[in-house]
Amino acid sequence: MKERITFIQPADGNFSPDQLEVGTHALRVKSLKAAREDRLTFSVEELPHEVRNSSNTEVGLLSNEQAITPEELSLGGYLTVIGEDQKPNPTRFSFPSRHHRVPPTSGSTFHATFPPPTGLHPTLRLTFPSSSVSPPAPACGLHTYLTLPSPLFVDKYQLSSTNFLATKNLRVIRALSGETDLEAPDWVIQTWGSALLLEIAPPTSDVKGTSHGRDKPWHAEIPLHLRYLSPAVGGTSDIEVPWPVVFWACPAEEGTEMNVNPFDRGDLGYESLFGPRTMFYHIQPQPVAKGGRLMEKVHVPVMDLQGTRWVESATVGIVAIGAAWVFWKLLSILLRDWKSEEKEAPQRKTQ
Repeated sequence: MKERITFIQPADGNFSPDQLEVGTHALRVKSLKAAREDRLTFSVEELPHEVRNSSNTEVGLLSNEQAITPEELSLGGYLTVIGEDQKPNPTRFSFPSRHHRVPPTSGSTFHATFPPPTGLHPTLRLTFPSSSVSPPAPACGLHTYLTLPSPLFVDKYQLSSTNFLATKNLRVIRALSGETDLEAPDWVIQTWGSALLLEIAPPTSDVKGTSHGRDKPWHAEIPLHLRYLSPAVGGTSDIEVPWPVVFWACPAEEGTEMNVNPFDRGDLGYESLFGPRTMFYHIQPQPVAKGGRLMEKVHVPVMDLQGTRWVESATVGIVAIGAAWVFWKLLSILLRDWKSEEKEAPQRKTQ
């Protein structure tokens, strides 16, 4: 049995097989960019028990290479078997990959923001730089996947109207999970929030062909709603919302083996909502500031604790006045009945 240990090196990184020292019981790599050190050394005894007991341990140092086809991921580098090879052996292999980047140079980027004023019903606006967003293939669909914290939620009944979605450049809601209670305040929510998968309706070819819409940015707007939050000093609370993921979902060509890529990331939340033969082309986010965080801050109006100190005393006073009024009304009814009985008593005696 042969176990494999793989280090992935960036495409622009330089590696020479002379940097790899292979011994009978140890492997040493010079100038390898590790998490906290530039020199990485480990022995066979430090490997997991399953690897130590295997007959052969193969180590590979690989970097990204230019793929033959756009759907593939190609890696090239060096492989060596500890205890057998005296020097690394060059290698290169390719396999299909489900996830790909849409190059930013193609103009396919997006920006997310909450246009002011947000109020209690903010709108998440996705802005694309131009109407020239074209799918990688005719059968592809443009989607966005949102991860919403518990203070925010979507109204699935509102998003079920096709006419309403068309006004927001949206097509259909594909999936909604998590907390979807429309009435519950945030302090009673026990889960982390909700997740939403929407299909976006990009501009059609006739809109792209017009001179007015060729270079004009277009938007997709997602209506959201805020739950009632706990009171805070100052009358506002800030929540942070992560940018959504925007991607093209395309069916793979016939005969493509999609289950042989050991580097594909799983459990992203949305890939399980598509078939196993779906390929994803991710549109890159473009924050305003270079290297900026892909988070949006929303100012939520809440009850001001400083301006509501009189609420408790006023509430107690109003409740006391109301209770006294009710008691007086009941007492007046009893007194009226008692007086009427006193007047009727002498009349009954004379009869």
